[in-house]
Amino acid sequence: MKGKIGSIFRSIFFSHWLLKIMSLLLAFALWFLVISTNDPVDEKRFQNIKVNLLNTELLTEKGQIYEVLDNTDILRNVTFDAPNSVRREIQSSDIIAEADLNNLTVTNTVEIKFSCPKYGDKVQNISGNIEFVKLNIEEKVRKTVDIEVKTIGNVEEGYIIGNRKPDRNRLEIQGPESAIAEIDRAEVEVDVTGITGTSTALGTIRLLDRDGNEVKRASVSKNLETVNITVEMWETREIPVRYGYTGTAAEGYEDTGDIEGSIVTVWVAGPAEILKSVTQLEVNKEDIDITGETEDFETSVQLKNYLPKGVYFAEEGFSDLATVKVPIEKIEYKRITLRPENIQIINVPTDVTCEIVGSSPLGVEGRSGYIALLQESSLSGVVDVGDWIENTNPNQPLEGDYSLTVSVSLLPEQRKVSSPSVTLRFTPISDESDEESGQEE
Repeated sequence: MKGKIGSIFRSIFFSHWLLKIMSLLLAFALWFLVISTNDPVDEKRFQNIKVNLLNTELLTEKGQIYEVLDNTDILRNVTFDAPNSVRREIQSSDIIAEADLNNLTVTNTVEIKFSCPKYGDKVQNISGNIEFVKLNIEEKVRKTVDIEVKTIGNVEEGYIIGNRKPDRNRLEIQGPESAIAEIDRAEVEVDVTGITGTSTALGTIRLLDRDGNEVKRASVSKNLETVNITVEMWETREIPVRYGYTGTAAEGYEDTGDIEGSIVTVWVAGPAEILKSVTQLEVNKEDIDITGETEDFETSVQLKNYLPKGVYFAEEGFSDLATVKVPIEKIEYKRITLRPENIQIINVPTDVTCEIVGSSPLGVEGRSGYIALLQESSLSGVVDVGDWIENTNPNQPLEGDYSLTVSVSLLPEQRKVSSPSVTLRFTPISDESDEESGQEE
């Protein structure tokens, strides 16, 4: 009994599910039939549709140029109505958005008009998120700017960046007057990392304003986009600076013969074939003239003026203004009498004796520092009697007072104005044997 009842329930249950499935299939078939028959109209949307500008030659013929403002030539959203059959097939490229400059308003706007030629009137109510293209219209101008080379990267030790030459030095640009006025120069970057000789690279040209900011304006065109850059890396070398001077100090004054420069050595760089022959930097002595000076002479010289052609200072920001000093001292005169005990008398004949009975002083001039070294207590001299006899041939035997010159050793900077002398009194020495014979007689 129970088995029979269960069989009945299972039969009812499965028969109802079958009815449900058949109902769904029938409903789908009816829906498909309705859709296929009626082809209902619905809305569709595309994004980022480009607006085509027509008759732009109306501006170019007047020597004008335009810029689109606020990206109003790009429609973020475009919507339209179309039957289902069209909506399935239509592509964004089928929607045409145009702005004809024949319809330019006094506020420099142009209405955007839409069409879909491929599907004709099956596509209706086309509209975008904006209605007008906004333009900036100016006179078209041309300008030529310099192309500058900017180096980036790390320079190898012992080298500096030498010549940087683009194969073109000038660039022609054109565009709206306001945009061109912003542009100050063109710049190309080149990486010098690892370069120790000469290298060539291709660089992209950027346009910069006076503050070094890049100017990016789609309406500005260039006659070049890239240039080839040749970069030379130069070795560096330290060399001494040699100073000289000319002229004579004022009367009564004298230079010390020394010269002092505030810059003793400099680091230089240049092409190898030039740098190898550079051993020093020599300042032209004609540029440092002490004529008529009465005190230490000081001046400044620009060392770059004495660099050989093709050689440059290697230190960035190096100040090559050197201070040069030539010491000048006053000439002093001094009279000094030699003390008898400091005078050595040599080569006196054996048949006479002599003694100092008088003297005259030594006259010396020179720079004060050297004159101060002459002191009476320490100044010594020599009297060579033998040499005096040979040169003057006096009567013999010597007897009486004679004036002889004293030889004094001085420094080159101590110039003798008058020679010192002494008066020697000569006395013959008596022969003892002669005296004895005379007494006997």
